[in-house]
Amino acid sequence: MMYEYLRVGRESGYSVSSNGSYYVYLRQEVGRTWQDMLYPLKDTIIFIEENNHFVFSREFAEFVKISGNYFVLINRASFKMLPYSIHEIYEIITDKKHADVKESYHYFKELYSNYPVLENNRMDIVVTEDSNSGCQFFSGLFKQSRVVSAGGNSRVLLRLQELESGDILIIVDGAAFGAMIENCLEFISTKKQRISVWMPESFEYLILRSGMIQSAELPEILASTSDYVEAEEYESWEQYFTQLLISLTENKAYKYLKKTLNAYYWRVKSFNKKE
Repeated sequence: MMYEYLRVGRESGYSVSSNGSYYVYLRQEVGRTWQDMLYPLKDTIIFIEENNHFVFSREFAEFVKISGNYFVLINRASFKMLPYSIHEIYEIITDKKHADVKESYHYFKELYSNYPVLENNRMDIVVTEDSNSGCQFFSGLFKQSRVVSAGGNSRVLLRLQELESGDILIIVDGAAFGAMIENCLEFISTKKQRISVWMPESFEYLILRSGMIQSAELPEILASTSDYVEAEEYESWEQYFTQLLISLTENKAYKYLKKTLNAYYWRVKSFNKKE
């Protein structure tokens, strides 16, 4: 419907309301590749229908990262080449209660939005995606547990497969874990031990939300992050939050370093801050 409206406007019999430019890629046209059709687009919402296998290629992933466009990808498989948030994965639901022989009603449901409650949730093992400052902080926070690093989001599942016993808490950056979440949860469903997953946007995001960093514009940035992130500069919000925290603490006694956690963040009161 969107494609037909894009092609012939109201003659299509449809109406599309949008305050931005959009483009719909259904299939390859004769004599034109997807590169020919998508590379010229800027500041555009690009919808790509399923069964276009180029979306799984490294070339397409590199194009997404530098294009400055917003992408809506319709597919049943995850995109391993792209860093996307767990909050940007949806399924289309048909509401059978209100459907009749002529029409049905559809809405989008976010698949991975529920976090576990951490109170009274003692774990034998804590697996962190981060191997640097984040892992150092959680090692201090969960002193009664064994804290191990997965060494990156793509290795979280491998780390889990090595741990055969004990209750486990997994902490990952939700802002870039979208491609891994399905396989991770499928594996967890096969295990008998209790395994919980906590997916804040990122460790840097938790610090920014904690109140430890003073900035007049920070509340507005956190409330409307999409208005501040330049897509051509940052692959994911995780990268943006890291750079924001570094810039806000530069030349300060509590300067944030990705590799080694500043002693300021080791204070007991830091552990008690609420997101």
